[in-house]
Amino acid sequence: MAARFCVDRVCAGNCIECPFHGWTFRGDDGKCVRIPYAQKVPDIAKTKPWTVVELNKVVFFWYHAEDEQPTYLPEEIEGITSGRWKCHGFSEHMINAHIQEIPENGADVAHLDHLHGPFLTQGVDLRFTNKPSLISSVRHGWSAAWSPLPAPDGHIGVLQLEHFVNIFGFRIPGTTIKVAARQIGPSIVHLHFRHCIFGEGVLLQQLTPVEPLLLRMTHQVWGPPLMPSFIGKLFLWGEYHQVERDMMIWNNKRYVSKPLLVKEDELIGKHRRWYRQFYSDNSPRFKVDRTSLDW
Repeated sequence: MAARFCVDRVCAGNCIECPFHGWTFRGDDGKCVRIPYAQKVPDIAKTKPWTVVELNKVVFFWYHAEDEQPTYLPEEIEGITSGRWKCHGFSEHMINAHIQEIPENGADVAHLDHLHGPFLTQGVDLRFTNKPSLISSVRHGWSAAWSPLPAPDGHIGVLQLEHFVNIFGFRIPGTTIKVAARQIGPSIVHLHFRHCIFGEGVLLQQLTPVEPLLLRMTHQVWGPPLMPSFIGKLFLWGEYHQVERDMMIWNNKRYVSKPLLVKEDELIGKHRRWYRQFYSDNSPRFKVDRTSLDW
């Protein structure tokens, strides 16, 4: 009766129990093996099984419109799976957008200076972030390039980025952060960062479709034992503030399949050609009837 399994726990024998009536299903094939109040389990009683992997303290499942088997897996972060690294925080956002909008941000390097240049204390409301103020002379600086990896890692795109802080156009020493953001498929990002003083860490991003044009984005920051906790939390705070600036755009735009681009936007076209591999003939499509105002 369509209750969500995720509110209950996995039972003994690799089975999962429905929290509503206690029906128990096998994890490998979805077959119902027990109904606590019935003498017999109908042969047709089953639920769809999913290919699942638990990695980096996250549970992933594979979806393919034609039910093909996984062609790649998430990458393992050894510091996380070994237990050596510590989690410094978690954030979650709900986004109203086409799923392709979010990863495409990595190739849209031209938006970095305008949208993410104003200092974090300027806030996330884009009506005010670029307005002149006492702090507007302090800005984030960015140097970035995006490219896909060759086969057999063609499902990965990498954003190489360097961040720094300027004041009156002069670069402030000690503010440099070098980033390699690995986009793994359409919904996973491993953002490896290294600060010139505080060392390395990683931010994990997962993007989960909830319903048409509604996405859940989560972030976790992990770092080695010697990373000060406030540094990990500061990085997470900065990341989700920058994401909330993006969200003001994502939540107020529509996906355009053939946008007007200039030569300097060539990485967007390159990213779109790369991203096509994640669609198939039967990929779900969302259609809206615009013949009335009901939409």
